[in-house]
Order: sequence, then C-alpha cells, then structure tokens
Amino acid sequence: MGSKTLAGKVGVVTGASRGLGYDVAGQAAEEGATVVAAARGFEAAELPKGEPEPGRIHRLKADVTRQQEAEGLLDACEEAFGRVDFIVNNAGILGASRLHETTDELWEALMGVHMNATFWTCRRFINLAKAARRPGSIVNVGSILSFAGDGYLAAYTAMKSGVAGLTRAIAIDYGGEGIRANFVAPGDMETEMIEEYFRGTPDPVAARAEMESYYPAKRLIRADEVARAVIFLASDMASGINGTSIVVDGGLLANAY
Repeated sequence: MGSKTLAGKVGVVTGASRGLGYDVAGQAAEEGATVVAAARGFEAAELPKGEPEPGRIHRLKADVTRQQEAEGLLDACEEAFGRVDFIVNNAGILGASRLHETTDELWEALMGVHMNATFWTCRRFINLAKAARRPGSIVNVGSILSFAGDGYLAAYTAMKSGVAGLTRAIAIDYGGEGIRANFVAPGDMETEMIEEYFRGTPDPVAARAEMESYYPAKRLIRADEVARAVIFLASDMASGINGTSIVVDGGLLANAY
C-alpha cells in the first residue's frame, strides 16, 4: 500500500510462519505496525518490553489450539507494548475428507485450530480492549467455503462457515465500543497448504490444472493479494467497515457454472 496505513499500531498475526500469515505479517510491518507474529514452529522467545518499534516483527512460539497459549499471546503483547490494536486470526489446516470418512481426530483438529483458537483469541482481544476502553480491529481469515460448500472438505467447510458467523456476531455486539470484526474469504491460494493438498491426490498436475480451470483468470490467488485485503480491514482506512467480508477469489464465486 505504501502509505503506512498501520503506523503506530500494534498487532498479532497467527499462523505467521508461512503462506498468508507470513505475507500479512510482512505487509503489516511495511505499513508501520509493530507485529507479533505467532506460530507453533517458531523458536521460543519473549517479547522485549518497552515502546513499540514501528516496522518490527517479533516472532513468538505459540500453539493457538491450546487455550493458555492462545490467550497468553494477547497478554504477552499487551504486557510488552501496552496495547493490541488488531489481531489477524489466520492459523489453519485443510483436512480433505468427505463427511462419512471424516474421523473424530480430524474433526477435532480442524475445530481446534479454526473455531477454538479464533474464539479464544477474539474473546481475549475484546476483554483487553474493553478494559482499556480502546478501539480495535479483528480480522478473521475465512474462505470461499464460508459461502459455498465442498463435499470433499466437509469439516473444513463447517469450520469456515462457523468463523464467518462468529465474526458477524462480534461485529454486532461490540461495534458500539469501537471494536470492528471482519473476515477475508480467500479462494485457493498459492501456498504450501495447497501444494500439500495436490501432493495428496493421485495426479498432482491434473489436480492443479482442474482447480485452475475453475477460476476466470485460470490461475490460483497469490497470498500477497489476499494479504492486502487483510491489511486494509485491520487499518483505520476501513473504519466504517464492520461485520462484513472481502472475497479475494479472482471471480470464482461470481461464476455460476
């Protein structure tokens, strides 16, 4: 964006070690934010206490499927920098499976990272903002499957639909206190997650070609394209936007056939 739309802000981005989360953290820092980037694959570290450093990314090890770590992530940011202005709930896994073949273990894993983690971090963010009487922005990463279905991603579709509903409820309840909640609904992105999906198919090349054929642009969406929408919603440029979604799918959902 290039106009420092997040200058002076402090924010948390989950699932930030790769893919969309990595791009969001990087773009947020470029836009002037102090960013706490969280992922369970990061090395253990503590945040330095003091004034926020605009444009700085601090990487923290956190498994947001564990309540203590999810909530502790927000507490650590508040304690270190005195504020949390925005949170981007991006952590997620795919888990392809038709419903009758979906195991309890897969269902619980998807529930843990998509619904439980989002619930815990949003609740803690809201409590911190209310205690400080501070406005804030929540951006949850949904999916085009928040609006449509995929029989081979039954549990994933359910979870992303749940994220959409939770986001709208937050927006309605806390908008009067200056706390906005929105979500971004990406199409299939060029990330490690989609590559893992292709590798799990009998013919990865054919699977990619088929997926790309559904898109008007005949290509998948890039993570940096989605990240720009996330940054916009997190910033004050979107101060009048609450309880809605930005679909970044290259026109996929606009196509009736």
